[in-house]
Amino acid sequence: MKVRDAYEDISKYYDAHRNRSPYFRIIEDLTRRCFLENTQGKSFDRGLDIGCGTGRNLPLFMNTCREVRGMDYTPAMLEHAKREYANHEQVRLMIGDAQALPFCDRSFELVASFKALPHVPDIERALAEIHRVAKDGATIFTEFYSPYSFRKLLNRMKHYTKWHSVQEAKGLLEGAGFKVKQVYGLRTFIATEYLCYLPGAYRLFNYLENRFTHSALNRFSGYYIIVSEK
Repeated sequence: MKVRDAYEDISKYYDAHRNRSPYFRIIEDLTRRCFLENTQGKSFDRGLDIGCGTGRNLPLFMNTCREVRGMDYTPAMLEHAKREYANHEQVRLMIGDAQALPFCDRSFELVASFKALPHVPDIERALAEIHRVAKDGATIFTEFYSPYSFRKLLNRMKHYTKWHSVQEAKGLLEGAGFKVKQVYGLRTFIATEYLCYLPGAYRLFNYLENRFTHSALNRFSGYYIIVSEK
């Protein structure tokens, strides 16, 4: 199945599922923690969210950036974001491809791509594009999927997905010209989402995921975010 077709289908229940899931509460809170710990006390002129989807992470950008650009490959996903942020002049949304970003060189001080790059066929080209549009000194967030995780073992995704070890991902980023600063692991201990619905499980997994997010165990994380600078 093509990535765009897959996310056209997923868009129908994407937000509703995440809004009620304790599993996604843990994952999204960790993403928020990563973002805030690396932008705290800073302000940016322009920020770019590549693969913004329905816009779940856009509020993070809105709190730190004067202007926010959100881009996604799937029209149906982006339509949800357009409805949500229609009255926010600070935010502009558009269809686009991470392999050919429609922006000028050195346009952004903050660039993030959460849960999107593993679905891009030419990830080296996408990273080169991020490097091109980022200003010198820009803060960069990129998310990858580990092949050594429960998530990979139980993977049922039918659309294109690439899995990278932490070392492979660091190599890709350094090869594109970025300086790797820190790695945050997400879904290191949660074998399946359904475990989070068990009594007491949310508190346990939330503690473990936060406690060990920076440990060597992040090589086994279903998702992991690498913070870099240009």
